[in-house]
Amino acid sequence: MTGSVSGRVLDVPALADAAAGRSEYMRAWLAVMTRFGHAVAVPSTVRARAADQLASAAELAELDWFCASGTVLEIPLSSADAGEVSQLAGDHFGGDIAAAHAALIARRRHWLVITSEDRATGFREIGLDVELLP
Repeated sequence: MTGSVSGRVLDVPALADAAAGRSEYMRAWLAVMTRFGHAVAVPSTVRARAADQLASAAELAELDWFCASGTVLEIPLSSADAGEVSQLAGDHFGGDIAAAHAALIARRRHWLVITSEDRATGFREIGLDVELLP
């Protein structure tokens, strides 16, 4: 698969931040990405974990709206990728399937991952670039 010149993969903290509005950063970032037509990959496992962290129906509705946006590609975990994701999770992410799924997508697309500082190590260990939430 050929990587796109412009795109990002969201990890759980970035997607939860976008849905909950914890910072203006993710909302401004989404507006810029949408305006310029850049793609945003949201692994289905990341969406599920982010939903678990949201506290209200309004935040869940915002998550649904964000994921339905035209520039967001929600990517399911296929059975063909399950073994590779499991291996990545065990080797680099302390068993976290969502982080490993995000890493696999980022590696294949040659995109960087937006995440928090406390989750960045695993992505960096496998040679991925990360953009940290403020």
